[in-house]
Amino acid sequence: MDKRTSSPFSQALYAVEVLTDRIKSLGIRVSESGRDRAETQNEEDGYRLLSWRNSIHETTSPANIELPDGVEIEEEENESPPPYDIDSPISPTSPSFPTSSPTSQISRFHLDYLLITIILLAVGSTITLFIIFPFPTTIPAFIGLFTILLGWTLTTWFKVIYHVSSIFKSREKISNRTKNFFNRFSTTKRTILATSTLFILFLSCLGFCPPEEQDVPVRPVQGEKYFVAANLHNSQDILPGWSSELIKLINYLGSDNVFVSIYESNSQDSTKSLLSSLNDTLLEMGVGRSIVTEQDDKHWWPYNTSPERIGYLANARNKALKPIQSSDPEIRLKGYNEFTKIIFLNDVYWTWESMVRLINTKIGGRDEYDQVCAMDFGTSGLYDTWASRDICGTPLRPFWPYVRDEVTIDRLRKEEPFEVSSCWNGAVVFKAGPFLYKPQEEDRVDEAEMIDLEQSHGGRHLAKRGWKMVDNPSYPNSVFSPSLTLPIQFRTSNISACDHSECFLIGYDLHRLYDTVARPPRIYMNPTVKLAYERNWFVWHNTVLRIPIIQWWLENWSRGYPFYFVDWIWEKAGRRRDYCTWSALAVHLPERCPALPGAIDKNWDQ
Repeated sequence: MDKRTSSPFSQALYAVEVLTDRIKSLGIRVSESGRDRAETQNEEDGYRLLSWRNSIHETTSPANIELPDGVEIEEEENESPPPYDIDSPISPTSPSFPTSSPTSQISRFHLDYLLITIILLAVGSTITLFIIFPFPTTIPAFIGLFTILLGWTLTTWFKVIYHVSSIFKSREKISNRTKNFFNRFSTTKRTILATSTLFILFLSCLGFCPPEEQDVPVRPVQGEKYFVAANLHNSQDILPGWSSELIKLINYLGSDNVFVSIYESNSQDSTKSLLSSLNDTLLEMGVGRSIVTEQDDKHWWPYNTSPERIGYLANARNKALKPIQSSDPEIRLKGYNEFTKIIFLNDVYWTWESMVRLINTKIGGRDEYDQVCAMDFGTSGLYDTWASRDICGTPLRPFWPYVRDEVTIDRLRKEEPFEVSSCWNGAVVFKAGPFLYKPQEEDRVDEAEMIDLEQSHGGRHLAKRGWKMVDNPSYPNSVFSPSLTLPIQFRTSNISACDHSECFLIGYDLHRLYDTVARPPRIYMNPTVKLAYERNWFVWHNTVLRIPIIQWWLENWSRGYPFYFVDWIWEKAGRRRDYCTWSALAVHLPERCPALPGAIDKNWDQ
């Protein structure tokens, strides 16, 4: 072979051709829609290569090279032949011109339409969840990312299985498609596939379906009688399901053990007619009942927390309790003193099983509760934060963990009942005794007999946290709640600048009734009983958040570091502050609660 075949130009040209062939063999096959464009590009590249190689041929041909006298060109027998004939220029029609058939054409890009479809479905599911459940949480984003990961992992494994099976079917000849697939299956991709597979298997072990609700006892507690009270207003959307669950609860407790008292007023929808149907159903069941509907024009107030509104709602709730509290024997039930429990319901979505759990709430081996509440939710999270106070007397907040007390947070994580200072939250069960009719003159609690909190407890938990001190005789400028009488009834505060919910004040009066350290009021909240004022939030808290993989995400991520920052913002700017110090709560605060300064005469800046 002529030594000129080993010239630098020839070697460079040969290297270019080898590299080009290698790139093509490792590239991605072009789709049908892009073949024409790839052929045009290939032809242009061929012409560029043609002109370059022809120029090399002219400069390196034997006719153009002068050799010294006596020097001859010798052929090298062991040298491999070049991939083209160096003695003649190449053209696009020559056999050595780089061409590719349409079926083996190569392109740099290939769109995976299946993966694009999976991504679009994931984005759509994330947006849909945000629309249905418009609450600032990371759960929709987690579901979207998990959808992408699951879709990619499954489709990749399907492709691997398909190509492996094709190899076993045709052992002699492996298709280019299979070769290209495994050529593109890099170490990084294999690592990602293995990791995602293990992660999905881990989540599968946790579960994708919410567990069944806790089983209720086969039989209710013997000897109990239940007074079910409710106030309803414009409740046509929830009333069919509400009535159905009430009937199931009555069937469980026993129709002879239940009395239903409902007071409705000023509804503008079909609430009245639906209550009439419920009355007929209860009549057929032989259930005692008092369903009153009224229409009046006394329900205007300037703002939602105004004394006028609180007074109106307190009066409505007292009307629902009339059959066991009225001093008129014609209205009062004959066997009123036989009731052991009062179940008070708001217009919420609930289930009869959850109400049985609420009735049976216990904390350890302690005595029976005086009051136990559910947890109610709305668009912004926990709904009734105005009426609720944690064990340290601090208002609850709408988002997790709802309280600041670490002991309470630990019980919340385990979904165990925990102590609070006051609550209402959509449904409440009272021990009936303090709410049953008694002649007032026999049970009046004289204001002069109130315990001097400063002397009895050293003022350990008393502080001027608001504009006024309430019910603290040791404080010179203290104001006082109305005299406590039995039966306890819903009321307003009757204190200027200390307006508060009638639902908070009913719990506060339990603190005034049980006003010693030896016998504190037993007020609990049960986190397994989740109610809601809208159907979507009832599904969110009782179905979506109970899915095991969602619970794993909440415990490890969504309720972790992201909420530390939110917690800081809330404590700095968002927390509802009490305008007044409700001193009766101070008697029963545990030692772990922050020690507050005594109620001494200081100005507000101090």
